[in-house]
Amino acid sequence: MTPSDVHVTGMPGLLIGVLLLTAVITYLLRGWERVTAIIGAAVTAGLAFWLWPTDPGAPSRPLAYGWMLIDVGDSLQRLGFTLRMEAGAIPILTVSLGLVAVSFILAANVSQGRSFVPFALALTAGYVVLALVTVGPLAPSLIVPLLLAVLAASGVFILQAGRSVSASGPLRSLFPPLLAFPLFLLASWYIEQMPLNPQDLSPTYAAAQLMALGLIILLAPMPLHGAMPLVSKNSPPIAAALLTLLYQLAVLHLIFRAVTTFQFMPQFAPLGVWLTWAGLLTAVWGGFAGAGAHNAGRLVGYSSMHDWGLIVLVLAVPGSRSWPLVLFLFGLRTISLMTASAGMAVLEQNTGGLDRANLQGAGSRMPWNSAAFLIGGLGLTGFPLSAGFTGHWAALQIVAETDWRPAAVVLIASAGAILGYVRLARVLFGPLENRTMPRENTFNIAVAVTALIVSISLAVAPQLLNLPISRALVAFSS
Repeated sequence: MTPSDVHVTGMPGLLIGVLLLTAVITYLLRGWERVTAIIGAAVTAGLAFWLWPTDPGAPSRPLAYGWMLIDVGDSLQRLGFTLRMEAGAIPILTVSLGLVAVSFILAANVSQGRSFVPFALALTAGYVVLALVTVGPLAPSLIVPLLLAVLAASGVFILQAGRSVSASGPLRSLFPPLLAFPLFLLASWYIEQMPLNPQDLSPTYAAAQLMALGLIILLAPMPLHGAMPLVSKNSPPIAAALLTLLYQLAVLHLIFRAVTTFQFMPQFAPLGVWLTWAGLLTAVWGGFAGAGAHNAGRLVGYSSMHDWGLIVLVLAVPGSRSWPLVLFLFGLRTISLMTASAGMAVLEQNTGGLDRANLQGAGSRMPWNSAAFLIGGLGLTGFPLSAGFTGHWAALQIVAETDWRPAAVVLIASAGAILGYVRLARVLFGPLENRTMPRENTFNIAVAVTALIVSISLAVAPQLLNLPISRALVAFSS
């Protein structure tokens, strides 16, 4: 093959183009849900595995047996935005693509709506733009909240999935980015005023506090948490888990970019104090609300909220230990939430709903998926021998070093959420009332057993996450 036969394309154009093209193809084939899910999983998993070893310093990478060369350092410029592959973007993109691939594999087992795969692929392309943007009409850290609002609006269709239920949950997911973006826009104006009079610190104070408040709002803490339990209750479980994790990963990356780009922000705004209170209120409310949840979806939503509050609380810890622990917690959160969602999706499909009346005795017909649901959900509460136990225990220890009282309150709240799962376990494995309830099939069992093996393996050997976390730290140290 001569050099003239080799086609050269840029990395941003390749990733976005492949995802959008696959979205179009799967939309045309959306009637065959399992086929489109397998196609989507193959494409996103292939991109993730191909992207993982990429060296941003290398000039190019071959693709398609040398027929095409990918220019790693090439940039894509459109509408005033410049997209470029940087070292910090690779772990974010790989994790996002891997999450999407796992979700598609689970969607091949249980339907998440005919349009889930194509819409999720298009949404993933949007998150790729989010990770690659380096130049925009505003600084990337200031324009990302607007892009998050656009992506959240697109995610409403995935979360609703054509179900004849209230759309209040998906619509509430729009509130945090829509409320935060004006604060970042106003902060950008104050930042422009700072060089005009360096002796006047009032624009610096205003910009720092506006950005800090905007970041807190984007984290969707209590009382902006309303979308979490409602989405978990009414939306397809796997789709809800995927969109939640993609959004939260993007927000964590944004916080790091904002703090490192505008280094005056921690000095002129009490970001640590606000994060502490936001995380504490979120974790406590999620734990105690989970104790009284009568719907399995709401229980997962509140326990997910409790786990997220603990991550936010760790963000407030000063020093170099916070980001590795945050990423460790997020990795365990991902495993636990996807495990719970895999089991919950089968339970919902076979029982017709997630209320206790529907789930009564379901464990006798679907023991493996009931176990996956319970083990995954308990992982979000830090229950011993679950995937989340090691991370929760480490987080509580590091929080207690500064002040033992928040750690004690969070621990009590965890017990509340655990109580909710104990009560639900009694329902699942209680007397069976609906004798027509179907049993889990072989594919359902295989998926549930795989999820259980992964979750229990991380409970026994959490060091299995060391390599992914060390690679992910690149995104939070460059």
